[in-house]
Amino acid sequence: MDLVNGLVALSLTHKELGVDELSKVANGVHRVCMSLRQPLFVLHTCNRVEAYLYNPPDEVVEIVKSGYAPYVEKVVERRGVDAARHLFRVAAGLESMLIGETDVLGQLEEAFDRQVRAGYTRGLLKTVVERAIRVGKRVRTETGISRGSRGLCSLSILYVKEKIDLTNARICVIGAGSVGRGLVKELIDAGARRLVVVNRSVEKAADLGVEVWPLSEQSVERCLEDFDVVFTAVATFEPIIKSVPKDARVRIIVDLGMPRNTAAGLPAEVVTIDSLRDLANRFNAMRDAEVKKAEEIVEKELAALERLLRIRWVEEVSAKVLEYWFKIAEEEGERAGGLEAKIAARTTVKRTLLPVVNYLKKVAVSDIDEAYRIISVLRLSYELKDL
Repeated sequence: MDLVNGLVALSLTHKELGVDELSKVANGVHRVCMSLRQPLFVLHTCNRVEAYLYNPPDEVVEIVKSGYAPYVEKVVERRGVDAARHLFRVAAGLESMLIGETDVLGQLEEAFDRQVRAGYTRGLLKTVVERAIRVGKRVRTETGISRGSRGLCSLSILYVKEKIDLTNARICVIGAGSVGRGLVKELIDAGARRLVVVNRSVEKAADLGVEVWPLSEQSVERCLEDFDVVFTAVATFEPIIKSVPKDARVRIIVDLGMPRNTAAGLPAEVVTIDSLRDLANRFNAMRDAEVKKAEEIVEKELAALERLLRIRWVEEVSAKVLEYWFKIAEEEGERAGGLEAKIAARTTVKRTLLPVVNYLKKVAVSDIDEAYRIISVLRLSYELKDL
């Protein structure tokens, strides 16, 4: 058996839907996935809403698909190596509207950290996502795929610069996650001098070197009333800009949130990723040579993934056996003479069994079925303890 075959990816991206349609499904996918006990990883950005699962029953796959309503029929399902390749390509920026964009890697890392802490992303799926992050970093370090315009932040700033002089404009950035922080840095580099950030936590944005306001309905309204350009990049399922005050100063609202941060029908120009497609295509045409290098890295990492999963699998399944044997050793050490005896007994078990685990890793790399049989025998030590 190949362990990578357990991976399943369900995706809707900018290739299948526009930003408005993607916004409609993000909440449903999260709601459905977070109700499951299945190992999972959910990634939603301006370009995509994707769910990754490991060894899910068929009925669980159908439940997750239902979260993509009303666009279930457009969901792209990938399994095994194809699913892993897609995730690696996402991390590398190869599946983004702007090829090589850097925002997606930061968004992927943020989502991974949150979902690992929450206990959703675990086991071998955690290993796959960790490897994807490694791929994304390798691609950006070893190729020039991200030279020039680095992401949707860069494109949105270029778009705005064609209409407004950034050096004299009053600019507000709502949200100081990976995208918002990138916006602030690039706006400063582009000459913006009258810049304010609005964020849920003022402390977390304090290092950006600009004035920071706490996020509230009042601060959002103030931004619209007093600023020429408002950028939004907030992780929320409800719009933070629901209306524009009468006689507001704002000329352009750049919505980089997913789901969308702005309500429909606002009396101002609202820029979304759909507005940036022509700019993205212009930059993509200049990156063909670097794309090939990035794809080579993806394929090399993909070829090494099965071996890595087999080693991690041995570590996971042997952990329970080791835990049981350590417990027995400590109990015997306690009876034999207290703390020093407990430590000696535990050390003896460790020195005896860790070489066995290392041997199992080598066996698993070449013959996963044989490794499974050996581990099944080892498990008998505690599965039969009450017989």
